[in-house]
Amino acid sequence: MNSSSIGRSKLAIVAALGALVLGSAISNAAPVAASTGIEVYVGYADSLRADAINFPTPWVGSPNTIFDGCAPVTSCVYDAGAVRIVNNSSGPITVNAVAIHVSSCTFSGWPATVVPVGANLIVTQSDAVTSSGCFGPEPMDTSDVGKDGASIVGVCSPDTLQPAVDVTINGQTTNYTDTGRVLNTGGFDAGNCGLNESIQWTVIGTGPCNGSNLALTPKTQTWAIGMTATERAKFTNGCGQPLSDVLVHFAASSGPNAGRTGTGTTDANGVATYNYSSALAGTDTWRATVTNLAGDINSNTVTVTWWPFATGGGAFVIGDLEDSMNAQVYWWGAQWWKHDEMRNSLAPAAFKGYENGNLVPMCGQTWTTRPGNSAKPPTKVPGVMAVLVASHVTKKGAVISGDIVHIVLVQTNAGYAANPGHIGTGQIIGTIC
Repeated sequence: MNSSSIGRSKLAIVAALGALVLGSAISNAAPVAASTGIEVYVGYADSLRADAINFPTPWVGSPNTIFDGCAPVTSCVYDAGAVRIVNNSSGPITVNAVAIHVSSCTFSGWPATVVPVGANLIVTQSDAVTSSGCFGPEPMDTSDVGKDGASIVGVCSPDTLQPAVDVTINGQTTNYTDTGRVLNTGGFDAGNCGLNESIQWTVIGTGPCNGSNLALTPKTQTWAIGMTATERAKFTNGCGQPLSDVLVHFAASSGPNAGRTGTGTTDANGVATYNYSSALAGTDTWRATVTNLAGDINSNTVTVTWWPFATGGGAFVIGDLEDSMNAQVYWWGAQWWKHDEMRNSLAPAAFKGYENGNLVPMCGQTWTTRPGNSAKPPTKVPGVMAVLVASHVTKKGAVISGDIVHIVLVQTNAGYAANPGHIGTGQIIGTIC
């Protein structure tokens, strides 16, 4: 399902829905969800008091999210419990009904909804303003409900009530117990006791899992210009449970690609990825951000360093038996075939160490060139450059070819010139791939 969100401001109980519920089979909770790929979460949304890291995310407007509650957010004030059903099964499901019980109070009446594979359904308050009451979904202030449905507005001493949730999917009802007391915010009216009531999505029967974490990895990575770097942002609640269907923004704050941005959506593991390439050398600093209606959740920073190949659109080559950290290597010269031993062949004497047939080399690819100076090597080389590692080099007619088993970073020594009589040497200081 493409990024979409369906908001319904007023929801009514459908008569046929009641018949579906009455005819449903009843089952126990957690094992059904685990075995079918269906996950049920509970959360509490408080937009009266902004708290970005605790506000349930995803919410209305998030990718792959069907939202049965008050929308748009500019017209709504949220102070409500909420249930989220994630479909990680092998096919679409129909959520026939959701009923939330806090003691003798029941909140229900959301219409039956088809949830595609990889999507999620959120049910919550449908009224635009907050209000207390024992039946919903118009009001859903489940933190104000105490024993036997009594109001606990302003009560700061927690009770021991554990809300329950009945979820009917494809005609089968499963009963869950909110042992973490997320829906009733710990059994007291936290909002009137000086606290924000928001609680991040928590797998029902666990938690509460307050807070959020957005972790960007890897901490550092190094690539040659033209290659592809991948950043991974993992979004979880305070218990480390992954949260899918969340839009993540990636932004470079400094470096040769400063100002560059991208987005990704978290998957079932809570991971969003962003790929990019650079045409410039240097080190980029990146940060990821998740934005919800309460504010921003920022990640740690990471760096991506880009090194050039030889100038002019080609690359120098060394033999794979010379490839070891800190080794002195011979990457250009008349005697390349003697100095650069390879596992799978002896190089032809016509090869001097420079290829110009692969403009953006990557590990696992091949390259071609021509003998001697006819390859037209550059007149100058960088102080540090990416160099190809080959396990075989062969010559057929006027064409020389080889493979790329690794790409390494070489700190070049003085003395190089485009004439094979002026050798190019240096020290391996890192491995790119």
